[in-house]
Amino acid sequence: MGRLTTRQLASKRNRQKAPTKARLQPGDMLQDRYRVVGTLGSGGFSSVYKARDMRFPNVTKLCAVKEMVISTPDPQMRELTIKSFEREASMLAMLDHPAIPDVSDYFTEEDRSYLVLDLIRGKDLDQWLEESTDLLDQSTALEWAIQLCDALDHLHNQRPQPIVFRDVKPSNIMLDQYGRIVLIDFGIAKVFETGDKGTMIGTEGYSPPEQYRGRAEPAGDIYALGATLHHLLTRQDPRLEPPLRLMSALFPKSIPTFPQSLKPLSCAVWPTIPWIVTPMRKR
Repeated sequence: MGRLTTRQLASKRNRQKAPTKARLQPGDMLQDRYRVVGTLGSGGFSSVYKARDMRFPNVTKLCAVKEMVISTPDPQMRELTIKSFEREASMLAMLDHPAIPDVSDYFTEEDRSYLVLDLIRGKDLDQWLEESTDLLDQSTALEWAIQLCDALDHLHNQRPQPIVFRDVKPSNIMLDQYGRIVLIDFGIAKVFETGDKGTMIGTEGYSPPEQYRGRAEPAGDIYALGATLHHLLTRQDPRLEPPLRLMSALFPKSIPTFPQSLKPLSCAVWPTIPWIVTPMRKR
């Protein structure tokens, strides 16, 4: 069999996750306030809708409404799912950064919880990769990297504990209509506590070795940022040939090697950039 393309890989993984179908239709109301305009995306355990805030009837104030479906019959799993969503709402509400969407409301209706956020007009970097045929130029790469580093620095310097994003990758990074970078989907971000371990959460190919063993630390976000920049600069999708397979990650002595170069690169990219990105993935 030949290699899967990025789009085919995403489609296959979405089927494996049995993505949630969008339930709300245009015209539906939430909390007698938010009128659904359309669906922005749906998959996994959540859907995201574009909605109009009818509290401002004389202006068209649009927002994004994230819906999380609590479908498990297991009471403990239901509680865990609800807490995960509430954690996302609480974390986002206390953050103040231009690369992080503002939260304006949160509520639950029956078996669904909702988070109301700023509507980001633009495209994610996965879409950018699909639509663009050129390699990323040096000035754009540096501009995006600086914005992402600034956002992660803001998360990692939260007190009393840093916040670890845990899933930095192109599809979780939006490029808005003004060319600014915005981190989206904080559903698996967590407040870091020393020694905390849990199940592996993230994306193979982008996530660092320790995250496969259930340990999430701020340094892991730097690794994932390096993997993301590597993808953007080379157009080599790490999900197609992940540098770290799950089984080898479970055994510390068999951690594989990482790519040694960033070739092919655009001629417009400074030779120093590989010396920056590659160590990020080795940390």
